[in-house]
Amino acid sequence: MFYHLTQGDDAKFNDSLHNALELHRRYWSTDDQANSPYGYIALGPLAIACLARDVGVPSGLESEYLPAILLAGNWIGEHST
Repeated sequence: MFYHLTQGDDAKFNDSLHNALELHRRYWSTDDQANSPYGYIALGPLAIACLARDVGVPSGLESEYLPAILLAGNWIGEHST
């Protein structure tokens, strides 16, 4: 994901983000991992997706593993500085 982001290839970035989320879902959906709170959010893909948003790369992906409020950069009680 990061490579495609640095190369400015938005389509491949979005494909790799989609793939990362699918792999995350598969791993955390197994019987051994299904009840672990660590699988609720895909932190690595979320971090890279936030970087992409900051440089103007549109994602367009919606996933239960990427909280929209974090991805959008909105915070409760945010004050302008």
